[in-house]
Amino acid sequence: MPRPPRNPVPSAPSAPGHPKPGGRGRPPSIDSERLLAVAREVFLERGIRATTLEVAERAGVSEGSLFHRFKSKEGLFSAAMDFDREDAPSRLLKAIDDIQGMEAREAIVKLATTLLEIGRVALPILMMSWSNPQPCSVPGFDKKRSKFREVIKAVAAYFEGEMQRGKLRQMDAEVLARTLLGSVHHFAMTRILLEQGDGALMPEGMFVRGLADLILNGAAAPEASAPRNPRFAARS
Repeated sequence: MPRPPRNPVPSAPSAPGHPKPGGRGRPPSIDSERLLAVAREVFLERGIRATTLEVAERAGVSEGSLFHRFKSKEGLFSAAMDFDREDAPSRLLKAIDDIQGMEAREAIVKLATTLLEIGRVALPILMMSWSNPQPCSVPGFDKKRSKFREVIKAVAAYFEGEMQRGKLRQMDAEVLARTLLGSVHHFAMTRILLEQGDGALMPEGMFVRGLADLILNGAAAPEASAPRNPRFAARS
């Protein structure tokens, strides 16, 4: 004789506002354009100190979803700041081409300012990549090293041209090139590492004008026969 069917055991009701057992809530989604806008906002506020967690929290998404789309903080930063690191050497070389024919002081100020603009984004990316260094033998390293030498040679060639035109005294043009590039690199690095408003960070305009003056006039004391600048006389 067949057994009567058993009554199914009723399942416990789910708590209000919670997904049913065994289900998974869908993480909030955000389109890439909006996500990059939020990331750019955070990076401009916090600089290299900003974390992917800060970006995720402000965007209202999980940190994992950021890494799913951009793989690394470096990748997110590059996308948010619309910067192609492979294009950086070309931008540097174009900046050098753009100053040809200018008066020397104006040219150095313009070049230093442009280098600082590029460095504002390029240096944080480099600093993030340095945290996971790769051996010098990896493909592409020699190409980057070659591009760096090309930039130095281009700046040196500019100074060499100014010497030939009698605008600068004869000296080693590469020393001038490295002085300019090294000074700009140091200023850009301190701008990243120091907080905004820190007294140790001088205004950018003051820096580039002072650098141009130093390169063009040097730091040697004037000859005794030359009139002294009263602005500095009181200090001696």
